[in-house]
Amino acid sequence: MSRQTGYIQDVPYPHHYQRESTPLWLSFITAALGIQGPDITRPYSWCELGCGQGFGAVINAATNPLGQFTAIDFNPQHIAHGRDLAQAAGLDNLAFIEADFSSLIQIAREQGPQHDFIVLNGVYSWISASDRQALHQCIEHWLKPGGILFLGYMCQPGMAFLAGAQRFLRCHAEHAAGDAVQQLLAGMAMLERMEQGGAGFFQHYPLAGQYLRLGKTQDPRYLVHELLNEHWESLHVADVMANMAACGCDYIGTATPLENIDALSLPGNLLPILDALHTPAERETFKDLARNQSERRDLYQKGIRRLDNEAHRQVLLDQVVSVLPGAPSNGGLTFDTRIGPVQGDASLFGPLLESLATGPCAFAELLRLPALQAQASLINPALQMLAWAGYLHPLLPGEVALERCRVLNRVIAGRAMRGESYAHLAAPTLGSALGAEPLHMVAMRVVLEYPEIGGRLLRETILAVLRDNGIAAGDDLQARLDAFVRITLPAWQQMGIVEIQRCE
Repeated sequence: MSRQTGYIQDVPYPHHYQRESTPLWLSFITAALGIQGPDITRPYSWCELGCGQGFGAVINAATNPLGQFTAIDFNPQHIAHGRDLAQAAGLDNLAFIEADFSSLIQIAREQGPQHDFIVLNGVYSWISASDRQALHQCIEHWLKPGGILFLGYMCQPGMAFLAGAQRFLRCHAEHAAGDAVQQLLAGMAMLERMEQGGAGFFQHYPLAGQYLRLGKTQDPRYLVHELLNEHWESLHVADVMANMAACGCDYIGTATPLENIDALSLPGNLLPILDALHTPAERETFKDLARNQSERRDLYQKGIRRLDNEAHRQVLLDQVVSVLPGAPSNGGLTFDTRIGPVQGDASLFGPLLESLATGPCAFAELLRLPALQAQASLINPALQMLAWAGYLHPLLPGEVALERCRVLNRVIAGRAMRGESYAHLAAPTLGSALGAEPLHMVAMRVVLEYPEIGGRLLRETILAVLRDNGIAAGDDLQARLDAFVRITLPAWQQMGIVEIQRCE
């Protein structure tokens, strides 16, 4: 831990990728909200404050050739990893900067507006009030007029239950042996003993016990940063909105699409009460209470630029979307939300999924489907719901960087096979990434090295590489390998991730 910042530094943040902070996703959401965001069909600039090991910034730079990317973190281990990965992939549109937030203020003041997108995830809840003030000044000076700010943070009231346990873990860690991971695990074991012993805290806050049990299944390196930082704080959205307003940034919505649709993300009997509320801070605080929200992914704009009805319609018509591997191909859906299961109407989602199952579709094409003529106004929110559920993603307009993504994926897969805990691969047509298990990493190397093989020979080669490298692929290997060849590989080909001439 850094004595100066109170922030964990002896355990690197795990490799992380977040679709919600990518330029294309942010453009997709702002368009749905009727907001004119930065034009990503022209050169633009994106900056991440608190980039961790830089894995997300590297994938974003590889998949978005029109963007200039800047990734900033004060942990030298993080920056060294990001630079090394970017160099191995040959990326020339990404710069890593090692700096703490307070030292950036003067630079931001001198440079003035530089970035169309600024993103922060998690770190805003884990730093001191003075560091947050430094971030505010960087945002104020660096974000261009009309630029988009993505801000992810722990929030009230959903994380209120954790404050007492987090403070105990911090106190226990100060005197426990080992590195931060060992200190955390020792503290969590102590809390587990308290729960088993009938501690009143756990009886009053059963969510704390559930959190502990869930934590045992998660990467402890992530939990170290989530729980052991000195300045841990779950924030009230109204306070955050006030701070952003002081930076010249207005709240426009959330990068979590479901939460922009009140009728689907709030209990129905609360909607009349919400309608009687007027200020954004009041409404968002009400929503957080209604959902018992624990994490927010706020979107702000430096001066709101709302589209008129015709301009909004045109922006939507220009969107092209594609289903992702594993998406259903027909019928109604059940969405698992914070307020319980929400049923997706088969008469709406069925035609959408059937059309998308044949390949990518423009919004304009979906609008012409005969089965949806009476529900045209519901297509936009339906696509947002499908995207939120992980079934669908917008496609990148303009130039697609096929070869540079394949170079990066070769590097990622190779390092993953040697033990690096990467879990995503670059998807050029998505301007984003797809999740990848160890089997997929091996398959990626095989199909890039031997693009001419397919069918039985491809399966046998993947199995041989797994065996020869001593890689544990988990249970049901044959079934998962069949699913890869049948579902994942065709999706990779469609998205430009790989290009294979398959033969039996």
